[in-house]
Amino acid sequence: MKYIKLFTILTFFIFYAGNSYCQISEDSIKMNLFKLTIALKNKDVESIGKYLASNYSLKMETWPVCGNYLKTILERQDFDQVELVENSVRILDGATHVNVRFHLQNNKTEESIVGIDSSHRILFIDYFDRLFGNSRYRDSYLVETLPFERDGESVILKIRLNDDKRELSFLLDTGADGMAIRKTLADSLNLRIGHSQTANMVGAEIRVDISNGNIVHLSDSLSLKNQRIAIFESVRPVDGIIGLNLIKQYITEINFDEELIYLYSFGNHRHVGNGVSIPINNPFSLILVPSSLDLIGKKVVEGNFIMDTGAKYHLILFSQYVRKNRLLLSGFKPEGEGTTVSMGYSSPVFYGKASEFKLGNNIVLKNMPVTLQASSGRSQTRSDIPDGSIGISFFSNFNITIDLLKKELYLEPRKQ
Repeated sequence: MKYIKLFTILTFFIFYAGNSYCQISEDSIKMNLFKLTIALKNKDVESIGKYLASNYSLKMETWPVCGNYLKTILERQDFDQVELVENSVRILDGATHVNVRFHLQNNKTEESIVGIDSSHRILFIDYFDRLFGNSRYRDSYLVETLPFERDGESVILKIRLNDDKRELSFLLDTGADGMAIRKTLADSLNLRIGHSQTANMVGAEIRVDISNGNIVHLSDSLSLKNQRIAIFESVRPVDGIIGLNLIKQYITEINFDEELIYLYSFGNHRHVGNGVSIPINNPFSLILVPSSLDLIGKKVVEGNFIMDTGAKYHLILFSQYVRKNRLLLSGFKPEGEGTTVSMGYSSPVFYGKASEFKLGNNIVLKNMPVTLQASSGRSQTRSDIPDGSIGISFFSNFNITIDLLKKELYLEPRKQ
């Protein structure tokens, strides 16, 4: 029912920051910047984390993964003071933005825009983003346009690997954090194995070989260099999977009407349609979308669901979420039942319709197909499992733009 995911699903620090921000006083901002200054001068990453929002972003990663990048900055920079530029507080894109000056040792100064949420915590620091080659304030431009094919609703990209001339079919799977290929094909391509590692997913583990340093040719003029590829015995029904590799490097627009993917450089890209922007989070290289579910029209429960274009369904609710919210005991009347198998472990599932599913604060669907995963007898209460995933059967109804730098998913209903 679902393609094998590549790497680890780890502990998620899930946080949904709403769109209602209030103006924050300059005095409170100055106080927080003073505290941040102390943490920066002490090169204390843990203390810095106290002043960051849970969806703080750096190099496409959120807290706590981005702590490694903060550590790199502190190793290379010595900070003296973080100073607020007077009269620079304003509301932009639903958050408070301010201008600050980072005073470094040796009399160097760096200007930066800083985003702050309604809890006075930092959402982003543009200066830190620039140190890793990104900025949401640079001019965004179209890098490449890629045609894709459809396998039912799924998106299939034609690529080439390294110096091999064969055209391969790779599934674009936003539910996977990297690339995968089947073993027989990897052998014929002479992919070099760098090491082996454990690939974890909910309920099981498997040992896989990893090939490093590969070049993925997306077109004659665009390639992704130094890519890691996990090697599995079987990847069906395609040659391989490409996960967030592409989306971490470009603003990615998937246009189902035109069957084209538009890749833009990160920056001040603006949408031209009449769609809806939804905040997303990507802890540990998974795109999570805040949503709410009313299964039988009596009770709304919140959730954070993986955006999973590699899954051929509308919505699946994982067993821990089902059990926590007692959804199978809510009066839900399934239209059918079956079994899913993941890494050799099976669990029963029940199919039906959800009375209402709400994506973010804007998109509402009535009578949406839903699958409830029941406990397999092995389930435990864990904090490292998302609530479920939203599949390609849902997302193919929209033209989609994913901007991981701004943590934004833009959905525009299709024309046809």
